[in-house]
Amino acid sequence: MPDDAPMTTDSPLRLTERHADEEGTVKYLWTLADGRRVETVFFSHHAGPGQCLSTQAGCAVGCTFCATALQRPARDLTADEIVAQAVGVDRDCAERGAEVPWRFVTLSGMGEPLLNYAHTVEAARRLYEWTSIDVVSATTSGIVPRIYQLADEDTYVQLHVSLHATQDETRRRLIPITRRWGIAEVLKAAGHFATTRERQVIVNYLLFEGVNDSPDDGRRLVELLDPELFEVHLLLWNEIPGFEFRRIGDERVAEFRHLLSGAGLMAKAMPSKGRDIQAGCGQLLAERPA
Repeated sequence: MPDDAPMTTDSPLRLTERHADEEGTVKYLWTLADGRRVETVFFSHHAGPGQCLSTQAGCAVGCTFCATALQRPARDLTADEIVAQAVGVDRDCAERGAEVPWRFVTLSGMGEPLLNYAHTVEAARRLYEWTSIDVVSATTSGIVPRIYQLADEDTYVQLHVSLHATQDETRRRLIPITRRWGIAEVLKAAGHFATTRERQVIVNYLLFEGVNDSPDDGRRLVELLDPELFEVHLLLWNEIPGFEFRRIGDERVAEFRHLLSGAGLMAKAMPSKGRDIQAGCGQLLAERPA
């Protein structure tokens, strides 16, 4: 990895806290120049080591299962602030003698990357230029106009769409901002992205006990998704105190995955990382509510 970071000024972040678990997942808490805070996660999975970066301080989407929704309304991070997270993690690893050739970056930490569109795309471009990573990905709740725009960018960003439901009523309960765009509109835009970029879109499907995990949900998901355009990542909810949802068991996940794959839809059950240090998907919360 090059020694020169892709920034022209000193880092706009200050490392405030660092927590690691026994599997090597590390969560970083950064303080920005204006006092706002964001979190970053370094972890490994089947694709190799990677970083999960935040694109906003807080989040305005308001997902009812996500701790970040408890934080103050979002402020967009600049491209400098997004890239500085990766630079800071890389330097921390080097200082500890644990430098790792990380393979990918996912813009799926705090915030909705497509609501901070210009800075997200610029950060992706600079990360590609700086490192030898395989891919930069971004996870969106389904900001339809920006999905179409992203399909035509010179800089490639792997698209992940957080679907989490097969019926609009359920999806609106989980992701209130999606009242503006229904499932059909989101998947049409995502399908356009997949066709334009000639690469499958990842559909994230977070399973909740008794909410979206029935055989009927599985069959509807098969009907909704063209296997030529989409691949499904099944996720387990990471518990957050005070939230109404329940984490389902591994056996139930396996059954749901088998239903999808048996119908010809590529589906993977993704392991949770960093749950013990509150670094798992949906657990990031840099500023505790008063």
